[in-house]
Amino acid sequence: MVQTTKQRQLWAYATTFWSIPVTTGYGRRIRFLVFDRYNDKLIGIFGLSDPIIGLGIRDRFIGWTKEQKLQRLYNCMTAYILGSVLPYNLVLGSKLIALCLMFPEVRKAFHDKYKDRVSLISGQNKKAHLIYIDTLGAFGKSAIYTRLMNWKFIDYTKGQSHLHITANGSWELIKQVVPDYIFDSYKFGQGANWKMRILKIGLRELGFSEDILSIGWQRGYYNCPLANNWQEYLLGKSNKPIWKNFKKSELVEYWKNRWIIPRLEKLENNLDDFN
Repeated sequence: MVQTTKQRQLWAYATTFWSIPVTTGYGRRIRFLVFDRYNDKLIGIFGLSDPIIGLGIRDRFIGWTKEQKLQRLYNCMTAYILGSVLPYNLVLGSKLIALCLMFPEVRKAFHDKYKDRVSLISGQNKKAHLIYIDTLGAFGKSAIYTRLMNWKFIDYTKGQSHLHITANGSWELIKQVVPDYIFDSYKFGQGANWKMRILKIGLRELGFSEDILSIGWQRGYYNCPLANNWQEYLLGKSNKPIWKNFKKSELVEYWKNRWIIPRLEKLENNLDDFN
């Protein structure tokens, strides 16, 4: 996990290679640095954050009612950034980073950080079980998750985003034209995706069409459940997760045998043909 000043600086450096701006965001966030144990070099990074509250494609797939989501969205996180850096990105290092989300240490980090949280709704201690991780491909489908163990493509989003507006400073203008009582309606249960709602209202106030939010392409939605009974748990039909038995060494070995060795063999064959 990212904790020390040096680790935070390394995280900030790594994010400069991303083509899409990485926001600081709000709510729960856990950031991880992944190192090569043989040379202590940074392989890549990934960060988990609170999931989007109103994500129709996810809610339909899980089969949630509003009440069920209210109780179990806490057990979900979204990979808002994930990938490898040079030179590991040249050898499919990002697929390894995606596999790292299944390491037992990730579930433990989540549990240790949030185990003492109390629900504002029920007043009861929340069960800090990380059951379900999802993510969105930035441009349609993502090659990172294609044919990768335990990662599944579900469907495409509707093709709307706020990044092209909020990342260029326009968010400050939106804040000025949206009434405070509406702008502060970011709590769970007060509506779908908060930022999208605020943007639509702000755009109308400024005389612009909501069509501006359309980005011209749909984003691929992927999930990575960490429990065998993930759906039953998220639907409230079970209170005890049955964890998938992922082992760090086996996941790394899978990455090497499935992706790295075949690529190296292909490169060697190409070199032999060239010679």
